[in-house]
Amino acid sequence: MLTMVIEETSQGATVLRCSGRIVKGEGADTLFRTVKSAREPHIQIELSEVSGIDAAGLGTLAELELWARNGNRTIQLMNPSTRVRGALDVTRLGSVLQICPSHPHCREAA
Repeated sequence: MLTMVIEETSQGATVLRCSGRIVKGEGADTLFRTVKSAREPHIQIELSEVSGIDAAGLGTLAELELWARNGNRTIQLMNPSTRVRGALDVTRLGSVLQICPSHPHCREAA
């Protein structure tokens, strides 16, 4: 199960702090709907507490990146867990998605 805490910052960003698993079904679908409902144009997805991700979760991240680019928005993946980072590396999605090692680095890249 995926849980998220949503924070809106004074810098015009929405931060989604995710924990659990981003997998086919409720986890990936919830992330997709939540990101698309964000009011701010800059979205940071904190992934340090994500324990697992499958192909559907990776597909969701890729689809959200495309949605953001087409809508003049940005999405940054912050501090991915070891499992998420491994999946991004194996699939080479790390070359397409903006990945930041920590929150301060993401703000510099924004």
